[in-house]
Amino acid sequence: MEANHYQYIKEQIEYYSCKPLREAIFYVVKNAIIQGVFLPGDRLTEDDIAQQINCSRTPVRGALENWNRKTFKGMVKKYYLTITLENHF
Repeated sequence: MEANHYQYIKEQIEYYSCKPLREAIFYVVKNAIIQGVFLPGDRLTEDDIAQQINCSRTPVRGALENWNRKTFKGMVKKYYLTITLENHF
């Protein structure tokens, strides 16, 4: 993950701090995709996100699993999300 990705996540996670962490992570990643911070082909791993937010991988895993239940699509594997063109509007 690039340095600007880390900065974006750090700033946005504070904005969503009133939500449960799993939900906050989901919205931060979703908004980063919409705003073009993450581009098609970018790979977001549980470890990268958890390290940046300074949390365990469990809430990150929950956020990535939400991709299977929400309308936003990405190639979700067990430990990471790959951004696809379907994510961009």
